[in-house]
Amino acid sequence: MGLCALVALAATSCQKNEEKLTNTLTADLNQPTCESKTHIGADDYLVWDEGDQIVVYDLSGDMATIAGTFTATTGGTTHTTFTGNGLINPDADLRAFYPAQMVSGSGSFSTSPLTTQTYVEGTFAPNTYPMAATNNGTSFTFHGLFGVLAIPLIGNCTIGSVVFTDAASTAVSNTVTLVCEGGLTLSSTTPKIIRFVLRPLSCIEGFAVTFKDLNDNVIFTKTARANINNAIKPEHILLMPTVEITIP
Repeated sequence: MGLCALVALAATSCQKNEEKLTNTLTADLNQPTCESKTHIGADDYLVWDEGDQIVVYDLSGDMATIAGTFTATTGGTTHTTFTGNGLINPDADLRAFYPAQMVSGSGSFSTSPLTTQTYVEGTFAPNTYPMAATNNGTSFTFHGLFGVLAIPLIGNCTIGSVVFTDAASTAVSNTVTLVCEGGLTLSSTTPKIIRFVLRPLSCIEGFAVTFKDLNDNVIFTKTARANINNAIKPEHILLMPTVEITIP
């Protein structure tokens, strides 16, 4: 998906007996709020991508059952259509999840961030930002479970990967690696923004971001100080000040 996403869906009612019908769902996306550390422009809207998949569960019985998996037929907009072969009962107690790839057949939903993520210019990689939804009839309202850390970079080098490490001493360190496939070449004038999708974190002990070259050698480490309001919040983008990485 382009950036984060918060969503609403609508599904057609099923027809006929045991036939598998193609249900159609529409999706309306809200926008995340932004921390006031710096400004995020009006062009940073969140959109569905063609091929995005959601899975819908029916919780009406003794145990959750899969009602269907649905795929976005078009992308690039905040309002799109999902189609699939599931049977949706609008009167049922339903739950929907994105991305479908992170949901097991038993109905459990993983909320662990991907420990290895891929840099994509202007956004983050598909199937990275998880969401969950409840329904009101055939209408679903999705909410993001994670937050986004965005860091603008300028400089004169090429970045192969970036490692985020939460310095919290009261919990297991949260480490996520962002891989820049083929290398991210920085400019001295135009910032490139990297984005991590992270579970909610207080970051009260601060965090470190380590930049490596294409050979996995450390180039530079930037530390966010403790006791500064750098919390990672669900449905928020935390945009940090620009980091300059210049090699003599």
